[in-house]
Amino acid sequence: MLFDAYGDRLVRFAYSRLCGTRMGNGEAWALAEDVVQSMWVRVARSGASDVLGHPEWSETETRRVLFVRVKREIAEHFALMRSSETVVDWTEPATCNALCPLLPNQCAWVDLPDYLARMVAALPEREREALLLKLDGTPHKVMGERLGCSESTADRLAKTAILLLQIDNPELSCDPVAMESLPEWEQRALAARSAAQREVLLRLDDVARGALLLNGEVPTREIAKRLGVSRERVMGATVCAPVLRALGAEDMEQAA
Repeated sequence: MLFDAYGDRLVRFAYSRLCGTRMGNGEAWALAEDVVQSMWVRVARSGASDVLGHPEWSETETRRVLFVRVKREIAEHFALMRSSETVVDWTEPATCNALCPLLPNQCAWVDLPDYLARMVAALPEREREALLLKLDGTPHKVMGERLGCSESTADRLAKTAILLLQIDNPELSCDPVAMESLPEWEQRALAARSAAQREVLLRLDDVARGALLLNGEVPTREIAKRLGVSRERVMGATVCAPVLRALGAEDMEQAA
């Protein structure tokens, strides 16, 4: 039933991803058919652990997972080509710009450049697993089942993983905001932080920065009310407080 419903659409989708890769139309179409066939073989072999085991999924969820699987097949095909030819320098922006359109919208674990893979590997286990499931297009309900928690907690763990990456790796964050553009209470709180902590906090979004600055002073429920967001979102940010405190400890050690 899935093959009848999505087979042709997935081949056309794969072809649309491949036809801009310097292949001829015929070669791109043949590879699209091979890639999709390989994806169906994996789905059949995985059985209940894949889409076949979730008949309760909505059409949107099923379609999303199948399309993500096709993108992963394309990525793996090119990964095999790279491994049999020359080593690709994924730190080279021109290389990433040329090949990233072939990869999932957000790179799967196996497709991450080495420097990003090391960053993700350093995450706590549950946050890392949640992030990888989310990058793989897994619905929140299934994420919760695999992680043994609620849907909201699974989503929070993935968002916490992203925030941890930003704290440990400022180059993944936005450009810093001007300190003088922030409310007075934030400026006072930031002034009391170490230089390394300020650098990180000024690169975070308003909610994450506010939650981390208020953490330890008032309960999370009050922080959520003050910032006008859900308590889950505040908790996802405050979990990162120990990592931020560690940056301050490093500053003190260097000063000593």
